Amino acid sequence: MSSIYTALVTGSGRGIGRETAILLSKKGFNLIICSRSQNEIDSVVNEIKSFGNDRILARECDVSVSPQVNKLVSEALDIYGRIDVLINNAGISYVKKLIDTTEEEWDGTLDANLKGSFLFCKAIVPHMIQHNYGVIINVSSGAGKVGFEDISAYCASKFGMIGLTESLAREVDNYNIRAMTICPGQVATKMQKDIGAQYYELNKHKMLHPRTVAEKIVDMIFSDKEYSNGVTVDLPS
Repeated sequence: MSSIYTALVTGSGRGIGRETAILLSKKGFNLIICSRSQNEIDSVVNEIKSFGNDRILARECDVSVSPQVNKLVSEALDIYGRIDVLINNAGISYVKKLIDTTEEEWDGTLDANLKGSFLFCKAIVPHMIQHNYGVIINVSSGAGKVGFEDISAYCASKFGMIGLTESLAREVDNYNIRAMTICPGQVATKMQKDIGAQYYELNKHKMLHPRTVAEKIVDMIFSDKEYSNGVTVDLPS
């Protein structure tokens, strides 16, 4: 493979995705970043360029809309020729009891958290197979292993992320591609604050910093002997 890696990070406007993009930038990666907020993306671009890395493609993208996903991947391949690393991090959550969750909220959660990962894998894996190399890290959650009250849609999507990854890992095992899942505990992000502002303020000092999760993701990319294809990595808070 080439000496310069190319990585695509979804949901990279803030939180874990932002910190992951910044760390990969510092390691000299070509970057493709996306978010549904152009303002957030612009902020990340400005920070990354301040480190002297201008090899960054930044686009507003709804990860659940296949034409937008395919357009971004196509544009990235035209510019960089390949995508070596895919980090599926984009996600949303609603705090509601199952019986109060609307069908629209359920669909929106599954679309953003799970369908988006499927769409990016579907678009990028054929190119990884062609180059006989790839790393895919799907960001699940501790809520992908234990069901918690009032976030049933989120839990379902994160449980699904683990199943999707394990299935994909078997399909790509012969092509020098590793598909893995990371399951962080509570992380001090805007999403966590939105789930419960009072709880967040009282407990944020106990939560993982987004950079800690990003550091583990970067470690998983490079430590192929420790983090093998199909593994799920727990990162408790």
